Amino acid sequence: MSEILDLERLSARAALDKAHAKDLLGIKITLQNIITLNEILLDSKIFSADQEEYSFSPEPIKELIELLDSSIKEDPSILLTEGNLIKKGYSEELDGYKELESNSKKILKEYLENEKKKCSISNLKIRYNKIIGYYLEVTKSNLALVPSHFIRRQTLVGSERFTTDRLVELETELNSVSEKIIVTEKDLFLKIRKRVKENIPLLLDLAEYTASIDCIQSLAHVATVRGYVKPVILDNNEIIITDGRHPVVEAYLPPGEFIPNNLTLGGSSKSFILLTGPNMAGKSTYLRQNALIVLMAQMGSFVPAADAKIGIVDKIFCRVGASDNLARGESTFLVEMNETANILHTATAKSLIIMDEVGRGTSTHDGLSIAWAVSEYILKKMKSKTLFATHYHELTLLEHKNLKNLSMDVREREGKIIFLKQVKEGPAGRSYGIHVARLAGIPEDVLNRAEKLLSQLEEMETKEFHEPLENNQHDLFSASDLLLQEIRSLDVNNLTPVQALNHINRWQNELKKY
Repeated sequence: MSEILDLERLSARAALDKAHAKDLLGIKITLQNIITLNEILLDSKIFSADQEEYSFSPEPIKELIELLDSSIKEDPSILLTEGNLIKKGYSEELDGYKELESNSKKILKEYLENEKKKCSISNLKIRYNKIIGYYLEVTKSNLALVPSHFIRRQTLVGSERFTTDRLVELETELNSVSEKIIVTEKDLFLKIRKRVKENIPLLLDLAEYTASIDCIQSLAHVATVRGYVKPVILDNNEIIITDGRHPVVEAYLPPGEFIPNNLTLGGSSKSFILLTGPNMAGKSTYLRQNALIVLMAQMGSFVPAADAKIGIVDKIFCRVGASDNLARGESTFLVEMNETANILHTATAKSLIIMDEVGRGTSTHDGLSIAWAVSEYILKKMKSKTLFATHYHELTLLEHKNLKNLSMDVREREGKIIFLKQVKEGPAGRSYGIHVARLAGIPEDVLNRAEKLLSQLEEMETKEFHEPLENNQHDLFSASDLLLQEIRSLDVNNLTPVQALNHINRWQNELKKY
């Protein structure tokens, strides 16, 4: 497989008359390896007799290979103006020109020997310069022996230079033979490329065939190397994954270092998992690995898990990460809401949804309300299988028969936190945001101030939270104080027009609450 090149790309170059000799050589090598690949598959009996898409007639391919093998040199030029394209033996005309070019010295030597015999000038020489070309040089002492067919060209102190009609003919032939070789090779190459072009439908079929084999063998290879298992595909709406792993993250870690996790979702179990825990604890990895395992199972691959039973899903929806689209004037939060809206309008009860930090791009009250309402909508109306990761711990108070609270396990020791990367039952006790900030290198003065503010804010929480829209939390500072402080600290010189409008809009919304 490593010797098979991108046949689809090479075919496109041939179709556009842009393929050079090395492209045609690549096509030949690729076709040779495809035939070998087909023979291996037939001998191994991997595919059954009725799987016609994994077999083909090699005869048309062999004809094309034979054409390219007999014509294109093994290390050809990629330019049509340099020659060095066509093999010896493919064209008699071209071979004749090349023979003439390679034997030019021999031809001139034979002509000189004939002239010496005719005129008896033993020291007669053929020389060459860029001004007059080839010439016969005769010393002054032998001028009396010069025959009549010699034509004087130049007189020097000790010798004279002559030419003959035959020498002029030879010079013309020798000077034009290189040009004839280039023209002939170019013409032959274009005819060969045209014949390849006529076989493009065949080449494209072979490209598709090889791509499917490549895909299957790649999945088989990684399944063998990484210890994947064959999933059981269920007819129901249930997903049960034991010791699931993220196929990409796992590949970048030393063997055995990735922490596996289980998942039971849908069917007779809960269909909505609310996952809490601090940043860096592994929430996003857990969400994505399970979506990937479902995707891999449905595409026919083995999966990174100890055991997997996968019910068919009609779609997989992902609302993860943070990105903006400034070219369209869309903020990060607007992009997030667009993606969320698409999910809520499109997903079905057979879908799998993973959502990470919905509502985090706006104020706490707005974001929490949106996250709460989205969760309720999915639980009550859509009933899709959902993994919902959030930092809003208030959401863990949401109750529904199909909702299950999970969290990423964390250990705190001597003021430091250890992320165990393990999913456990129940909600997270706290967010550990300041601890994560310390790991990131935030200055200690800032961290100390943050801890004091956090203590004050937690003390002011006097009312137990039930519904986000009915929660009237007291602010530590007045709205006007906070807005004035933010305006004073804003770096106007590094603010885009879109960002400025977003700030103003947010300020207006904040002030409307008071």
